[in-house]
Amino acid sequence: MGKNFITIDDFSADEIRHIFDLAGNSAQLKFSAGTTLTACYSFEGNSLRTRATFVKALSDLNITPIGIPNFLKTEEGVEHLAGYMDSWFDIYILRDRNHARLASFAESTQKPTINAMTSEAHPCEVLADVYSVWKEKGDLRNLKYCLLGPPTNVLKSWQRIGKVLGLNLIHVLPQQYKSEGHQDKTFTSSKEDGLKDADVILTDAWPQDFDDRSFQLKLDDLEVAKSDAWVIPCPPFSVQNEIHQDIISSEYFAGYGQKKYLYHVQKALIYYLLSKSIA
Repeated sequence: MGKNFITIDDFSADEIRHIFDLAGNSAQLKFSAGTTLTACYSFEGNSLRTRATFVKALSDLNITPIGIPNFLKTEEGVEHLAGYMDSWFDIYILRDRNHARLASFAESTQKPTINAMTSEAHPCEVLADVYSVWKEKGDLRNLKYCLLGPPTNVLKSWQRIGKVLGLNLIHVLPQQYKSEGHQDKTFTSSKEDGLKDADVILTDAWPQDFDDRSFQLKLDDLEVAKSDAWVIPCPPFSVQNEIHQDIISSEYFAGYGQKKYLYHVQKALIYYLLSKSIA
């Protein structure tokens, strides 16, 4: 496959499984102490978990991390930006809302580029969440996944990985989004149908123009889900909108420890892409 990780389906199922194998052995992943590998990272907005785990992973891999704020905000053409910056960097880790510009930069550079989040995709977050489900719940294809809410960057990335890995996934969408092309059997407007026998339930922060509280996940909604179901809200989550506080206080909440895998998966991702690049 390609040298970049911009959307989940840039990787095949075999590549994702390989990343998972590397993540399981992340303590041993490290480039030579004498390496001159250097990474450029740039995180638009108040990125906390993604930034912290990426920078820690780079340091632990013996890669020099250099932060450049607003990397893609220049009016310079991406081909020129890449042409100059490639002399100094071996990999780029970029978070920018402008998905098209980030993707164009990735195509222009000769070095690997990782999408740390755009308005259209959040592949690293979802890859790590799927890894955590695999580690804690076993065979991914024996589970039912329910996405709840409007099609955000996170939930779109879940749809993508569901297709790559052949997951049993259903997305509970407000009716207005179903009319935008989400018509097949993997989409429904019925919260009960989506949650029935679900093993893993995913929510994400609502867009600013969405406030339909009937799509808030509440504790009594989970009566139809599996008794040991996991609820994974994408942080930062809002207990006023997509998820009720009662769930965060319940055994359904996957917990803060579930995100510990973000570090291991992102470390494996960097190692995999750079190993291919410098081979």
